[in-house]
Formats: sequence, C-alpha cells, structure tokens
Amino acid sequence: MSKKTICIKCGSITTLTLNGKDLKGTQRYKCASCQKTFILNSSPVKHFKTSHFKLKKFIGYMIDDVSLKVISRNLSMNIKTAHYYRYLIFSVIASYQDNLIINGQILLDETYVPIREKEFKFIPPDGKNLRGLSRNQLCLITIINLSGKCVIKVSSRGVPHPKDYISLLNQNIGNINLIVYDGNTHNRQFVNQFKCAKINISKSDSEEYNLNYSDSLHSALKRYLYKHIGMRLKNIQDYVNFFVYKYNFISSKSPQNMREEINVNNELIEDLYKRFKASSKKISYKSFLNNKGITDILAKKE
Repeated sequence: MSKKTICIKCGSITTLTLNGKDLKGTQRYKCASCQKTFILNSSPVKHFKTSHFKLKKFIGYMIDDVSLKVISRNLSMNIKTAHYYRYLIFSVIASYQDNLIINGQILLDETYVPIREKEFKFIPPDGKNLRGLSRNQLCLITIINLSGKCVIKVSSRGVPHPKDYISLLNQNIGNINLIVYDGNTHNRQFVNQFKCAKINISKSDSEEYNLNYSDSLHSALKRYLYKHIGMRLKNIQDYVNFFVYKYNFISSKSPQNMREEINVNNELIEDLYKRFKASSKKISYKSFLNNKGITDILAKKE
C-alpha cells in the first residue's frame, strides 16, 4: 500500500510506502526519492517522553509564572529540557497576535523596558548612563479595547518611529469608533489614518477619557516580565506573546471570584494544550538556541 504526498524530509512530491510501526504502534512511511523514513504526524507531543498529564502540569506552571528552577524541581525535569519546552509552547502562539482584531473603542499607548544586557547597552563616550527615553530603553506599543482585548508589540529602542505604529498595528485594527491616545507626534500619523472619533488626552479637559486602563495593562505586563527577569532580552517578544494570549483569554471570561478564576485557568491550560498538540514541531533544540529574536532591533544603537 502506498500514497502520494509531500515528503517532510526532502520536500518532493513522491510515493510513500508503509515502513512498519514505531514502539507506540504509529505508522512509519518511507520516501521513494530520499529513502528516509518518518512519521507523518508532526505534533511536538510525539517527540516527548513525558506524559500528557505532566505536560499539562508544565503548562499550568507557565500560566502561573513559575520559574524554570521550580518547574524542573517539581516535575523532576532537567532545567535545560524545561527551558526548551517553554520555547516549544511559545512557538505555538508565535503568530497569535498576527490574527488578533481589535474592535470598538481603543486606547493607544507605549511602555518601556530597560536594556541592561552589556551586549546591547549603549554607553556614551563620557561613560555616564543615559536618562529618560534613551536608546537604552526598549519600547513596546500597546492597544487595548474596553473589553480587555489587547495587542502588545516590541517596536524600537527609545521613542518609536511613526511608521512603527503603522507596520506593527494596522493589521490588528478592525471596526473602531474611538481612539484615545496621549497626543505625541510619533503616533499621530497612525491615528490620523482612521475616520473615527479621536480623543487626545493631553488637550482634553474631560475626565471621562483617560489611559488608566492602558496603564493597568502596562503594570500587569511589567509584573509578569519581572517574574522572568533572567530571560534573554532578545526573546522578550515571545514572553509578551504569551502574556497577551493569557491576558486576552482571561479577559474574555471575566472571572468574578477566585473559584471562577481557577476554572478559567484550567480552561486556559486545556486550550493551550490543544493548540500545542495540534501544532507542528517548528523548532529543534539547536534552532531554539540559535534563535535571534529581536536582535535586529537591539543591535540598532543609533
């Protein structure tokens, strides 16, 4: 028995023949072109020696922002393995924000994270630290609507360029009827694209409109990042993607008490596990180590 399909090893459209089964009883195939054998199921789960129950516990620890040291100890797992598993989970939602559409009334703002890694930190000729929104601050642009659905993306070192807002956020804007922003000149070009009501809070006397909701989002984000303070800064967008996924999921459920919050977290574990099981294994341990992340942004010191 044979079947025509694309070989996952050489990429050619060829005839695959049955080539026995693995120890778990999963069918293996052999490519007539490259003579390689493989399993068509490309889910990351098939590579794991850990049980599904243990994997769900790992995801639960990630949702609770537990450190890798604690995860590896409680799950009797090598810390390098735990680190790799974390990025396999991150890879599942790597494109999550690309498909987000924000509707209704939105708040546009920015928040900043210090660049402390010596490799990327800019030191002036006089040796003194730069102050304010300098090149040693990493900018994250945020939008959030009144239902709590948000998008957060790393844009630049220091103050973002007007085109950064457009290139990063345009794909996420749906049917909006109001934009509340702080009126700085850098985001004005983005705001002016849309034919809707606009509130510049720097020029508005109304107490009805403000960026408090956006500030609350920034505070939650920074608390989350602080718990992962040992991360490599080049990987910050991966951590931010996970935060946004979790924040949006919980906001959509609107838990009113601790019991509901626990139930929502359990739903979150199941949702992420299903996404993970249905995904394809996109990164190997070697490619994970060599991932450059946002190095292109960090390398721009001018």
